[in-house]
Amino acid sequence: MQNTNRWILLRGLARGRGHWGSFATEIQKKFPNDQFEFLDLKGNGERFAEKSPLTVAEFVKDLRERSQFVKEKVPFKVLSVSLGAMITVEWMRQYPHEIEKAFLVCTSSSSFSPFYDRFMLHNYLPSLSLTFAKDPARWEKTILGMVVNNHERREAEMPAMIEYSRENPMQVLNVVRQLKAAASYSFPKEAPGDIQLIGSHGDRLVNPSCTPNIAQAWNLKAAMHPWAGHDIPVDDPKWLLEHLL
Repeated sequence: MQNTNRWILLRGLARGRGHWGSFATEIQKKFPNDQFEFLDLKGNGERFAEKSPLTVAEFVKDLRERSQFVKEKVPFKVLSVSLGAMITVEWMRQYPHEIEKAFLVCTSSSSFSPFYDRFMLHNYLPSLSLTFAKDPARWEKTILGMVVNNHERREAEMPAMIEYSRENPMQVLNVVRQLKAAASYSFPKEAPGDIQLIGSHGDRLVNPSCTPNIAQAWNLKAAMHPWAGHDIPVDDPKWLLEHLL
């Protein structure tokens, strides 16, 4: 009988569970015997009306209170992107017995990379334009244009994500609060547990060097996608699924 693994999936800055797109279905097909929790960060997705915390540690506290796996005191794996990956690192640091393995996608830390690599300068203008983007279509087109490199994948996922953002509108103040939490968080000097780092040479939001920098500091090997953007789950879901071992 095949063992059942449990997974928590966390998105990043200004993204909710609906922004996994078709990847959410694909991972459950890949691991049909496993259990999954797709949790929204406070202030994102279905929790858009709540105020986001100002620290990564506060995100950890909130998510632990919402996870059924934590309540049942069973170990689980985590797949997380960007800010979600930072939260995962802190979670592992505080509660090393809970997360048995973490897959961290396209994340960064002030410990190992300068601020201009953690959010590359050419993204500031389109990001600023989102401050005034009340239209969900404009919001999603701008964001997906920044984080997804495959045009066909971007167009395929966009209609559902526009509708999701229409139903769950992101509050600008929460984006600012999440940026503050991400900017102020530093990774520990050593890996806090069993971690697979995943990045992409085609990341245009965060410098592709950020993932290898973490890997070098933690003496780990990073899996680097050859061309995908910051949102690998949307850009190339099949490639990512093959690296969840």
